[in-house]
Amino acid sequence: MLLAVEVNNSTIALGVHDGESWRARWRLQTVVGRTGDEYAFLIGKMLRELRLGAEPRRAVLASVVPALTEVFGDVVERLSRSRPLVLGPGVKTGLDLRVDHPSEVGADLVAGAVAAHAMARGACVVVGFGAATTFTAVSAQGALVGVAIAPGLGTGAEALAERTAGLPRASLLPPSSVLGKNTVHAMQAGVVLGHVGLVRHLVGRIGDELGTGAVGVATGELAPLLAPLIPEIVVSDPWLTLDGLRLISDRNPR
Repeated sequence: MLLAVEVNNSTIALGVHDGESWRARWRLQTVVGRTGDEYAFLIGKMLRELRLGAEPRRAVLASVVPALTEVFGDVVERLSRSRPLVLGPGVKTGLDLRVDHPSEVGADLVAGAVAAHAMARGACVVVGFGAATTFTAVSAQGALVGVAIAPGLGTGAEALAERTAGLPRASLLPPSSVLGKNTVHAMQAGVVLGHVGLVRHLVGRIGDELGTGAVGVATGELAPLLAPLIPEIVVSDPWLTLDGLRLISDRNPR
């Protein structure tokens, strides 16, 4: 079985694949100060409770948190008893990175693009809803041709609450109207619906530049909340990056 791990700034996505389907997928909160022993204990406990019948013997890792990349390399090796494939330069992805500095493209964006292109079988725009909202443009031929990055929904909401003395923290739920009748609803209208407008505009612009009827694909923890509000998004899969890691692992037999 394969253990796939994606380490992001806000959450850590994990999944166990048996060669045919995902047996389990779950998320942990990212805590940079947590030790490798603590992460190994938490993940090992979850694996035991799942009672999968067998332990993972292969592993693949994508991390955009430099302070945790080596930590999780060791953690995953302890749990799978094999050194993980760490997504980075030299790893075969099947994706042509047509950008100025390929090494700067986040491992999560690469994995998401691989999975989205395999799913869409053509040009696509991958929208990742995390601490940042990312837009990854993939051509019909499977080339990553550009990326746009904006503050994430939660990041924008936190900044608004922290930098304005009179505004509270509001839940990230879409209001029934863009015309707020109280402070919380007004913030939800501006933050949530404003973010929806940002996403719709950028997906449309990227689609125009790709010029091939690109498919909008959403992923990330907030995808189930936001994707239904965005007509340009055709497919929503909060675990898309794990599928990309699985495909990349298959392309790099060890």
